[in-house]
Amino acid sequence: MNTEIILVVISSIVLVSYLFDMFSGRTRLPSVVLLILSGLALRLLSDWTGYAIPYLGYVLAPLGTVGLILIVLEAGLDLELNLEKASLIRKSLLSAAAGLGLCLAGISGVYMLLFEVPARVALLNALPLAIISSAVAIPGARLFSEARREFITYESSFSDILGILVFNYLALNASFGAGAFFSFGFEVFVTVLLSLFFSLGLTALVERIDHQVKHLPVFAILLLVYATAKLMHYSPLILVLVFGLFLNNITLFIRGNMRLYFSLDKIGTEVRLFKSVISETTFVIKTFFFVLLGYTADIPRLLDRSALAVVLPVLLLIYASRVLSLRLLWPAPTAAALTYVAPRGLITILLFMGIPDELRIRLLPDSVLLWTILLTALVLTWGVFKHAGDAEPPPLPARADQA
Repeated sequence: MNTEIILVVISSIVLVSYLFDMFSGRTRLPSVVLLILSGLALRLLSDWTGYAIPYLGYVLAPLGTVGLILIVLEAGLDLELNLEKASLIRKSLLSAAAGLGLCLAGISGVYMLLFEVPARVALLNALPLAIISSAVAIPGARLFSEARREFITYESSFSDILGILVFNYLALNASFGAGAFFSFGFEVFVTVLLSLFFSLGLTALVERIDHQVKHLPVFAILLLVYATAKLMHYSPLILVLVFGLFLNNITLFIRGNMRLYFSLDKIGTEVRLFKSVISETTFVIKTFFFVLLGYTADIPRLLDRSALAVVLPVLLLIYASRVLSLRLLWPAPTAAALTYVAPRGLITILLFMGIPDELRIRLLPDSVLLWTILLTALVLTWGVFKHAGDAEPPPLPARADQA
């Protein structure tokens, strides 16, 4: 395949993805579904013409990791922290934790029954399917009301982070005693503390670099620190989220005498430019990841009945756990609308790729992941069709003794 054909294919994929993103607001169909289907179509065309995309095994995982970092960073850059949103943040964290725990317990129980594997193996293989994907949930819910959209942004970001923390805990600890739990908690505390200092240093760089190329080096440093922390078995996604929150809420962190050393006006301008760069880079990375994911799918195996026999109970458990966690936090109308927002996506694939070979369930069909991603995205689409125009329910009236 010559260079001109490669350029035609790459530019066509980006333009088609841009059209998908433009029209997803009208069709209310998440662009991720269309991108995966485009990858499947590209695979059929590739098989027909005899051309194959080389080295996909080496490209997909790094591409997905960069995409995940960008998505969490973009989410952090969109979130505002203030006392008025404390209740929303608390509800988001509780919903993410409860939903993750209930879904993980249910799916791992199914795996233990179907495949007769130990609890640790079942939990580790079930975890990728128990996490809500912020890569799909955040753009997919943009037609909801602002309050619901903010909740979904917080919840899906917390779900990604908690899921990765639990994944690292399960992968690195053969036993679940008090010592392992204490080490895990200490790791999280140290990561958050270091993330604050690191974010302060990167913010100083964002303000003080006068070269015309300034945002790419900052992101390169972020990638370098992420990869280094990952090699040391820490949870660097916390660092990415803290950095995004730090930049977008700079006035909460730069206070008192610290303002003598920082120009908040200049930082505000640079943050707006940085957001634009991150947003466009995220779009490109997500485009190629989901197209290549569809391309790598084994189409005959998608129709395997053994895969469907696993997918159906997994879907039932995903939405059953979703209903239980939401009904405890929200009134019925809001809980009903949010129930549909439980997509799986980028984080699902990345964590599944990260399962050590000795802990992987060999009998679990790979197509279970793709089916789950596609079907949960379609359920999200139906939920958007049904509830996008809903108004927020009025607050409950105060009781007579509180009036």
